[in-house]
Amino acid sequence: MGNFQTIFDARVGQGKNAGAIFSPLILSFGLLNFLLALPLLFFIGCQGSPQCPINGQRAFKHVEKLVSFGPHPSGSKAIGDVQTYIRNHLIRSGLQVMEKDFLASTPIGSIPMKNIIGILEGKRSQIIMLATHYDTKRFSEFKFVGANDGCSGTGLLLELAAALAAEQKKLDCSLWFVFFDGEEAILQWSSDDSLYGSRHLVKELKEQGILSLVRSVILLDMVGDQDLTICREAYSTKWLQDLIWSVASQMNYQQYFRECSQQVMDDHWPLLQEGISAVDIIDFQYGGSEPPGIYWHTAQDTLDKVSAESLQVVGEVVYKSIFQVQKALFGEMN
Repeated sequence: MGNFQTIFDARVGQGKNAGAIFSPLILSFGLLNFLLALPLLFFIGCQGSPQCPINGQRAFKHVEKLVSFGPHPSGSKAIGDVQTYIRNHLIRSGLQVMEKDFLASTPIGSIPMKNIIGILEGKRSQIIMLATHYDTKRFSEFKFVGANDGCSGTGLLLELAAALAAEQKKLDCSLWFVFFDGEEAILQWSSDDSLYGSRHLVKELKEQGILSLVRSVILLDMVGDQDLTICREAYSTKWLQDLIWSVASQMNYQQYFRECSQQVMDDHWPLLQEGISAVDIIDFQYGGSEPPGIYWHTAQDTLDKVSAESLQVVGEVVYKSIFQVQKALFGEMN
């Protein structure tokens, strides 16, 4: 599909490094009341039940398939196979799919990149965005398949897209499932050499005058670690983070969603800079207690380090949180 605006015209016709601190958003009185009431809500882990149809094993199968393509840095032949896999799964799940090609200016020259967006339309044109990156870091010294860093978030987002597509009638707002290319630095992380896909999407939406429709962003990155430890990412929007951590607590997942804090520059950053509420759900202690962990950006980031159970936990929390974020932003559905 082409221009973003065509989707909204049709709707009208029908009816990972440290950076600067983000200024917190001011909450409305209604939103504050909702957040204060969250502890009164009752959640339990749903383990693939009809109430929460997330299946960690299915998500793991996606991760396994993505790893089988081998290293797939931006611009590589293998990333084309990954793009086809993502697109085909989104189409089979019943989503509209947009592929947004762009040419990224990098320290080693221009590299073709592609953001892939699966869309579930709700009653409103406003958007909650779920996002991840699907590229793997470029290394010449060793084979880097990015089982956790690149594949785990992609595999889980594919599972979430399928599960939420089955619940489309419950959507007040629209959901965008965004698979970013070019999150990883080509050479060394900097503001210019990183986050190519998310920076490009923000620029594109601004140019088309529809960035304001994006109301919240939930980013998934490195969510498959067998020893799952998700700290609060310090740049993330507090009300959105509080809501998700409250959901996790009520589901008895406090041992995974911890009260520790880390600063991680990630694909949520370009959206935060535009004043959009965004949260990064990331385990940045991959294989150890100190960030970023001993397996991060090493040849040891392999499938045996990824757990279906961890994907299940994060998937359940995000699935439940989507409906609570929708309620916080727009109230009860009519």
